Amino acid sequence: MRVKDYYNILGVSEKANADEIKRAYRGLAKQYHPDANPGDKKAEERFKEINEAYDVLGDVKKRNKYDQLRLYGHAATGSEWFQFDPEIMRQHGWGNGGFQNPGQQVFGQGFAFSDILRELFGIEGVNNGFETPSLGPRDLTGEINISFMEAITGAERTVSVKQRKICPTCSGTGRERFTVCAHCHGSGNVTSRKKIRVHIPPGIDNGHKLRIPGMGSNSRYGGPSDLIITVHIDADSTFKRQGKDIYYELNLEESDIDNGARVLVPTVDGKKVELNIPSGTKRGTLLRLKNLGVHINGQQGDQYVRII
Repeated sequence: MRVKDYYNILGVSEKANADEIKRAYRGLAKQYHPDANPGDKKAEERFKEINEAYDVLGDVKKRNKYDQLRLYGHAATGSEWFQFDPEIMRQHGWGNGGFQNPGQQVFGQGFAFSDILRELFGIEGVNNGFETPSLGPRDLTGEINISFMEAITGAERTVSVKQRKICPTCSGTGRERFTVCAHCHGSGNVTSRKKIRVHIPPGIDNGHKLRIPGMGSNSRYGGPSDLIITVHIDADSTFKRQGKDIYYELNLEESDIDNGARVLVPTVDGKKVELNIPSGTKRGTLLRLKNLGVHINGQQGDQYVRII
């Protein structure tokens, strides 16, 4: 198990006083502030980490609790994580050789691990600052954008996935005998990028999540996870969509409204069809073009033309 190394994140030593921590925080916060880095996602994530670190180290009580946690681990070289050492924890009463039920374990000084997590990070702290090996690998997530027409016809995309795999040198333990693993720097994992061809089926809805089994990360505590891609569909200037149905707005001259007309209307398949506008048709009326909507699972919707 590992916890973020807040001292490393702020670039201060464990012996730094409150003023040194504050100065380091202010300098980094100014450097990575979103206003100074518009649109830079990495800077935004870094800014969040800096604030998270200062929230703990800038509070005397939280810092003391955090330092108690660090007694049972070691800094992972070249990483901003602090790796807990199973052997050290066993020597201080952390279970019988594993991480079973960590929330129920109690340290030698008499304080519960779960209590410290709640105090430092809140109920959801485990998801933000900690990784628990017994939970196994988490699914990888990502997002892609496709055009309105690609959502109707289907598409292919090649995505680059950053996968986390078990370190082959230390088999995921983070250690080689009594030293930190030189290959993974104590994290127990190595990362690599892999390009994956993703098939986007016709008729997919905005916000749909594509699950690609086995293409996520893995760990020594569980098999490979899945890759989950959320699909976002760009708006179209001509058409709108509701499920299988397509909507198109037709702006008519007043004479066509009064006398009626026959007009050519575009459809999503790239063709135009002739539509009869009866005389006296009111603006706001919906006229239906049957079976000119979206194909989904063997069914096809309709296209509706709104007179405006």
